[in-house]
Amino acid sequence: MDLLKNILPQKIFEVIERAGVSTAKQIIMLSKWDIKKLTNLSNDDIFLLKSMVADYISPESVPGDLLLQKENLNPRISIGCNTIDYLLKGGFLRGTLTEIYGESGSGKTQVLLQAVAHNSYCGCVYICTEDLFPVKRLEQIIHSIPDCNSETDYGKNIFIEHVTEPIELLSCVKVRLPKLLSRNKVSLIVVDSIAAPYRTDTTNYIQRAEDLRELAMSLIKTAQNANLAIVCINQVTAAFDGSNNCLPSLGLAWSNMVSTRLSLRKTSETIDIINESDFIQEKYSNVREMTVVFAPHLSNKSARFIITPAGIVGI
Repeated sequence: MDLLKNILPQKIFEVIERAGVSTAKQIIMLSKWDIKKLTNLSNDDIFLLKSMVADYISPESVPGDLLLQKENLNPRISIGCNTIDYLLKGGFLRGTLTEIYGESGSGKTQVLLQAVAHNSYCGCVYICTEDLFPVKRLEQIIHSIPDCNSETDYGKNIFIEHVTEPIELLSCVKVRLPKLLSRNKVSLIVVDSIAAPYRTDTTNYIQRAEDLRELAMSLIKTAQNANLAIVCINQVTAAFDGSNNCLPSLGLAWSNMVSTRLSLRKTSETIDIINESDFIQEKYSNVREMTVVFAPHLSNKSARFIITPAGIVGI
């Protein structure tokens, strides 16, 4: 009510106060005839009332050229693989929630370990909900980066948390994570995986959907407030249409909260690569493929890569 008192003429405010119209939402939602019936204001006064409230609470209009300028000043989070970075137009988008899903062995964790390795200098958080964090594999990828300095402690800016229950994950995101972000610079948060705590034998799917929405809203709020990228790994479930297709887990309650969805699959294709240092031909099986399922800023294209001891390499 104080908001309306500050922006409306005294005469109009007193009339709507007596009529019980106390919020800006009521003024916007009520029709002209409803307000006239409640307040007996003239058509001109009702038009003025709605216009003043709408102008005050409406978001500021931003021209397209300023949005492009802001995007150029807000670099994305690189994965460290040129092929995938090109597919994602530079990497993971800040301020949004990205999902990567695929079958076991499709390379989900490998992609995000490489992203963490290449962004360790600007801070990363890795939340594990399944296995222990693969420290040795991360070190292997970091030491394979061309400009890696063996005397630098790259792990000091990588924060790892292990949780297994839904309530623990929500507490981590809503309580512990904001405290960490207030003291440390972070550019990337990884949840590996989002599905594990919720894939329990439960029949209360309504409660699970509410919990997922609360968690997703907390993650999105964190991403926007701290201007960082959040990427969640998701598991898959079989489709019930008679095909061999796999669908991401957790259903529409989770899907509707995701801004960008990427799928990974392991193909049966093999490829031979010449090791330039030893001139030895190495055979890599199971070429992986990343596909953009949906995203507001990306085309539905694919990129192929292989997993090597040095990390993922585009082909």
